[in-house]
Amino acid sequence: MDGKQKASGILRTLRWSIGLTQRDLARLAQVPQPTIAAIESAQREPSLSLLSSIVESTGFSLQLTLAPLARLGAVNVARRISEALQEERNSRQAEDSALRLSLSFRDAIRRAGDDELGDLVGDPPNLVGDPRWDAFLAATVEDECARRSAPIPRWVNDPARFVKPFWHLSENPSLHQWEFATAPAAFVRHGVLVAAEELASV
Repeated sequence: MDGKQKASGILRTLRWSIGLTQRDLARLAQVPQPTIAAIESAQREPSLSLLSSIVESTGFSLQLTLAPLARLGAVNVARRISEALQEERNSRQAEDSALRLSLSFRDAIRRAGDDELGDLVGDPPNLVGDPRWDAFLAATVEDECARRSAPIPRWVNDPARFVKPFWHLSENPSLHQWEFATAPAAFVRHGVLVAAEELASV
């Protein structure tokens, strides 16, 4: 879970639901207004005690619950990709593992019902340590949400989840034009050039 994004969502939702401005909330919580702005814009990750104190100043309480991660949810898949990239000694094996996990994730969200989709993609995953795979996961979620006309999670638009220059999935230059011509729009937007057929094969 990306703590900055989670805290941002909690504060923004709370503030909007009770009709407060950032300045109003800062006054209630007795913190500087730039602190509220930095948390809401996901530029600052507050400590649990600070976030709880801000929430409690509005008459609400912050409650934490433990819940098992969906095995093929974005948070868990990102963690597993990160582990594969760190553990595999051979970079080709690491890339293959990351691709298999990414395609399994894509298959899982494609099979999920509309009510399950939010559970699989709603929480922002931590960055995996390789911008290519962070962009691939974000593009996968954006592509599926767009296909279903479902809301696209905010974390997908995090600048760290885009690749520049474009990254071709294939190392074979003769396939690059094909990848560019057939890549789904969400993948192109995130800088990942992968042919639609490559996404269909695990």
